[in-house]
Amino acid sequence: MACYFLVIDLEATCIYPRQQDWDAEIIEIGAVILDSRLKQISEFQEFVKPVVNPILSPYCLDLLKITQGDVDTADTFLTVYERMLTWMEANGLKLTGYQNFVLVTDGIFDCNQWIRNQCKISEIEYPGWAKSFSNIKKHFMYALRTRKADRSSFTISEMTEKLGIRIDGQLHRALDDAKIVVKIMKGIRGKRSNFRFDVNAQLKREWTMTFYE
Repeated sequence: MACYFLVIDLEATCIYPRQQDWDAEIIEIGAVILDSRLKQISEFQEFVKPVVNPILSPYCLDLLKITQGDVDTADTFLTVYERMLTWMEANGLKLTGYQNFVLVTDGIFDCNQWIRNQCKISEIEYPGWAKSFSNIKKHFMYALRTRKADRSSFTISEMTEKLGIRIDGQLHRALDDAKIVVKIMKGIRGKRSNFRFDVNAQLKREWTMTFYE
């Protein structure tokens, strides 16, 4: 079992109507470090200044409740990313050699879409520690032995409702969403005390930018 869990949620620039050639950039990072018993050790939240499309669309402003001022006064991705890595190491996570933590996300998009595209924009290598991760949606379906009739994934709201968990904070805000995922993990452990949130997903070799209405 991993010594730690790193629960991450990312928010990115968006536009409506959706455009397949839209270069989505990370504009907020929210993360929580937990020990193996799901006790919180530390949390991280920062806005990121976009460079390809620096002006947030009205749709993005309304959906994410992030202001133009939030990103205008933020640092660009590489600076924020370096601070996050420093924070991770300062709280016991090993980034080289044996990885002593499991990355936990709400689905496959954070790794396959947001991180992948941001690395392309920032011209850096995709981080090795994010190539394998724990998809809480898959764990939820397995632990509760449930599946939707249309075979689609459960949303955060649907998972919390089934677990009887109250949503605190603002949906589509990175740290708030990461904390809701932590609550879902604890809710699953409440039903199955020895449940292991092991890696159950890998970075896909190929990915096409995907948007849902």
